[in-house]
Amino acid sequence: MKRSLSLMVLMLLLITVRPPVAAGTSFTRDIAPILLRKCTGCHGERSNLGGYRAHSFDALMKAGASGLPTIVPGKPESSRLYQLITSKAESLRMPKSDNVLAPEQIERIRRWIGEGARFDGTDRSASLKTLLGPRVHPAAPANYRVPAPVLALAFLPGGEQIAIGGYNEVVIWNTLTGTPVRHIGNMPQRIQAISLSRDGKSMLVAGGTPGEYGEVSQVGLERGSRPRVLDTWPDACLAAVYSPDGSRIAAGGADNTIRVYDAATGKRLWTSGVHSDWVTSVSFSGDGRFVASASRDMTVKVNEAATGELFTTYSGHNRQIGQYAEHAPVYAVRTGPDGSTFLSAGAGKWMQKWDPVKAKAESGDAGDMEERFSKQSHAAHIAHGFSHEVLALCIRSGQMFAASADGIVKQFDLASLSEIRGYKADPEWLFALDDDPSSGRVAAGSYSGQVHVWDTTTGKLIVEFLNQPGALRVSRAAR
Repeated sequence: MKRSLSLMVLMLLLITVRPPVAAGTSFTRDIAPILLRKCTGCHGERSNLGGYRAHSFDALMKAGASGLPTIVPGKPESSRLYQLITSKAESLRMPKSDNVLAPEQIERIRRWIGEGARFDGTDRSASLKTLLGPRVHPAAPANYRVPAPVLALAFLPGGEQIAIGGYNEVVIWNTLTGTPVRHIGNMPQRIQAISLSRDGKSMLVAGGTPGEYGEVSQVGLERGSRPRVLDTWPDACLAAVYSPDGSRIAAGGADNTIRVYDAATGKRLWTSGVHSDWVTSVSFSGDGRFVASASRDMTVKVNEAATGELFTTYSGHNRQIGQYAEHAPVYAVRTGPDGSTFLSAGAGKWMQKWDPVKAKAESGDAGDMEERFSKQSHAAHIAHGFSHEVLALCIRSGQMFAASADGIVKQFDLASLSEIRGYKADPEWLFALDDDPSSGRVAAGSYSGQVHVWDTTTGKLIVEFLNQPGALRVSRAAR
């Protein structure tokens, strides 16, 4: 009797803790993948043939130019979408210029509409790409046939190792020998940003496939740790950083948005779409109050980190003040050494140091624009002397390093705003840059796959190598 009761209790417990199973047809699992493959090419976020878009659930449910209801919940035959995918007339049948949907795909859509066209995601306005969740990435190649472009790198604590983005992986390299130490896989196709936490125990990895998919992950640096995907994006994620206290994470991407997360739980706290072009770089202020985001739209937006509310727009890269004429995209923004200012740079002739509070006071409104533009800005302009764009900035211990499309890194003293020295790297564009004050090293990586590490006290090259694991190489090192 006791045994029978025990079995009954066990069965009840199993029934109680079993996760709920979604009844019927799932939009995110069964319908969204069909729409992404077959519909969004002509009816997507950037294209709306027939006045219709299908890149999100909200867009899918709206009528196109015909005015006919696209989806009538519970009535497939009255739904324009179902009528078009089952039409016998080639001139009407959808998708156009593609194979007709497979019978099982049509049946899925018919069944979903018939069951009420329910949405089982969390955000009806989100891109269908982000509803599908993180991708399972292919394994990185054991031996690289060609070097991987270096778009992101970051020193590990102590400066003896450096993390560099490869093909579907991050590779940890020895900075004295230029040899791989270990590999962290299950990463996006292209790694666009790597950023370490202040305690050096975890790092952020951002990237994706341009125009198709993006993600930002958090990776513990102890061996055996697997990446935790914080979020997926409809386009590549281009930047990610920790807040100074490590409690929050900010990221930006090619979908023009800024997103902030709780670092402990991974929960997204807010999203801002104030930019009109790619978000190329993000940075917290020293006190953690603000998130600054640089963009190809020639501005730096400053949002309140706690709420996501726009605080001000810094437009110094898109205005003329005396000799300082700028009309340039911004590729990098970093917190100044005092914690209350930001430094930003891009395609112009000057790097700029500015205070967000003063920038807000100077911004005014359209009514006093002429008066404001006739006054001198509070911002300090630092002539960098590069022929081409500044693509990356690194600021620590009163020093600023800038990497350019010239293939040169320059070191500046922020107290005097003067250049200390230059480091010649590669004729290719330098996209990645980091320095480690504890070891006195600075590193830069180029689109050609070259990585250079220098001693910042002497300016001498420590090592040069190709980002090409498994290849026979000769690393040049200072003797």
